[in-house]
Amino acid sequence: MEATTLEATQEGAWWVQLRSSGDAAAREGLIALHMPYARTVAATLYAKRFHDEIEFGDYLQYASIGLLEAMERYDPGRGVLFRTFAARRMQGAILSGIERLTEKQQQIALRQRLRSERVVAARQAALEDAGAPSDGPQTPEQLMKFVSEVGIGLAVCWMLEGTAMVDHEDAVVNLPFYRSTELRQLRDRLLKAVEHLPEQQRAVVRGHYLQEVPFDQIAASLQLTKGRISQVHKQALLHLRKLLSQGDDWSVKL
Repeated sequence: MEATTLEATQEGAWWVQLRSSGDAAAREGLIALHMPYARTVAATLYAKRFHDEIEFGDYLQYASIGLLEAMERYDPGRGVLFRTFAARRMQGAILSGIERLTEKQQQIALRQRLRSERVVAARQAALEDAGAPSDGPQTPEQLMKFVSEVGIGLAVCWMLEGTAMVDHEDAVVNLPFYRSTELRQLRDRLLKAVEHLPEQQRAVVRGHYLQEVPFDQIAASLQLTKGRISQVHKQALLHLRKLLSQGDDWSVKL
C-alpha cells in the first residue's frame, strides 16, 4: 500500500476511536497528522500580512486553535475530508485572533501614550507649585516639594482614570486603583469635583481620562493648540486638588 493509503487508513481508525471513546492517543495522533497542514495555512496567511508587528508564531498558535476546534466539530461520517472542513475554521481563527491581538497592541500603545502625557502634565504642575524653574528644582526645599507634588498629581490622574497603569513583561497592565471603600469614596468626590471645573477644563478632563482621548485629538476637537490643551489640563489638576482640599464645599469660585 502507498504511504497515503496507509495514512488515510490510520486516520480513519483514529477518528473512530476518538468519536467512540474519546481516546487520547487517537486525538494526539490526529493532531500530529494535521499540524503540518495547520502550519501551511498559517504560513499562507502570514505571507499576505500587511506589517511585521505580529510574529509567525502567533499565526501558528491561532491556526492550532482552529485545528482543535475543527476536530471537536468534525463528523467523519459525512464524507468530507477533514482538511477541507478544517481549513475555513483555521483561517477564521487566525483572522479573528490577529484582529484581537492588533486591537490589544493598539490599546497598549494608546495607554502608554496617555500615561506619558499625564506624567509630563503632573511634572509641569509640580514645578509650578514648587516654585521651581522649568529645568528642575534648584534647592532642597524645591526638590522635596516637587517630589511630593508629582506624587499627588499622579495619584489624581490615576484616580480620575480609575486604574493604575504598571509595566509587566513588556506590556501595560491596568489594576484597580481604588479597592478600599475610602479610595472609592475619594474617587467619587474627585469625579464630582470635575463637574465644578470651568467648562474648558471639564471638557479636557472628561475627554482625556473618562474617554481616553489623547491631547492632540482633544485640541483638534476644541480647535485649540496642543500646548494650550496642556495648559488647560495642568490648570484642571491644580483646581481639582484645590476642590478636594475644600471637602464638599465647592462654592468657591475658581
